[in-house]
Amino acid sequence: TAGVLVSGVFQSRFEEVAQIVKGAIDEGRFGRITLGDAYVKWFRSQEYYDATIGRGTWGYDGGGALMNQGIHAVDLLQWFMGPVESVSARVSTIGHTGIEVEDNAVATLRFRNGAFGVIEGSTSIYPGFPKRIEISGTAGSATLEESVLTTWSFAQPSPSSPSDEVIVRAYGHRPAGSGGAADPVAIGFEGHRKQLDDLLRAIDEGGQPRIDGEEARKSVEIVLAIYRSARDRREVFL
Repeated sequence: TAGVLVSGVFQSRFEEVAQIVKGAIDEGRFGRITLGDAYVKWFRSQEYYDATIGRGTWGYDGGGALMNQGIHAVDLLQWFMGPVESVSARVSTIGHTGIEVEDNAVATLRFRNGAFGVIEGSTSIYPGFPKRIEISGTAGSATLEESVLTTWSFAQPSPSSPSDEVIVRAYGHRPAGSGGAADPVAIGFEGHRKQLDDLLRAIDEGGQPRIDGEEARKSVEIVLAIYRSARDRREVFL
């Protein structure tokens, strides 16, 4: 309405390894995709929540382990898998006191393409583990831990360049790093830089950013549907 650009910050999509996974999906290398899962098993101490007024509240954070810490994994999952048809979920505050939002959440998903999925999010898992995305199909599977491919296996070799061997050498066989698993300061900024470059390009050229407002809403709507499912104890259709 105001005639300005709007973009949501989902910097994980701008990582090269995430784009490689998306490209393989778009090429059909996974065959019929059957499962898509996201796991954010992180740790935040009680002191983390106590240190700042408003932290761990609905008004300040808008949600807990899913909306605050896990939203980027949810975004990658729906970007890879396509629209979510329905969710069934449970959320609870188990490992912390004095906070309004969830520190544990589990959801099962059905995607419009017929595949199933699971989302697990937590801030009460010591010592905290790398964010993990798993995509599985009838002809291939990939596991992405932070920016490292720990699984990259297909029934048929890559029809395009680079080859699977080159991809594994470049993005596998190295420590995944902790990301924000136990310390928010450890979260990298390279994806943010690339997204800001994209937004500035859109402003300069008069186009749209790669993640406009409509695109940015998708993962948020999934998390809100998970909250509704947990609150009402029913399956929620998007």
